[in-house]
Amino acid sequence: MNAIKNAKIYILILAIVLAFTQSKAEIKIAFVEMDTLINESLAGKSMIQQLDKLNKENVKKFSEKRKELNSEKDKIQSQKNILSKEEYEKKVINLNSEFEKVQKDANTKGNDLRKKRNNAMKKIMEELNIVLSEYSKKNDLAFIIDQKNVVIGRTDLNITKDILELLDQKIKKIKLN
Repeated sequence: MNAIKNAKIYILILAIVLAFTQSKAEIKIAFVEMDTLINESLAGKSMIQQLDKLNKENVKKFSEKRKELNSEKDKIQSQKNILSKEEYEKKVINLNSEFEKVQKDANTKGNDLRKKRNNAMKKIMEELNIVLSEYSKKNDLAFIIDQKNVVIGRTDLNITKDILELLDQKIKKIKLN
């Protein structure tokens, strides 16, 4: 009788230990679409809009400058037979240096635009990491994975909309430096 009572106690203890071990072994995972978060967040849209505006301004400016230089090139070409050889070569050299200067300026502006984009992306990613960390703690998630790295997953594990709302509350606009 005593052995049966002890066996029941052992089985009860074993069941309780297994139940708690089972619940502790559960790992919660979610995934987000990082590209969507960047492209559809208010800060991301703000960044993209500002970058597009700057890029269009640069393209317009350098396009106009190149047209002017091409017009000057045609003018010099038409004067080839009229000008002395030295004068013609001097104008061609000056024109070529102007073309190089414009190209160098265009490259500099392009590099500046990339730096601004990278700095803005860094700011957005810093805020996004804070949001993801807080969300992970609040919802007891062990992992949040970028959807690019997920082959297949349940749609209820996609938390992109929730994170997008939280990110939009945290940062609405980004300024390009």
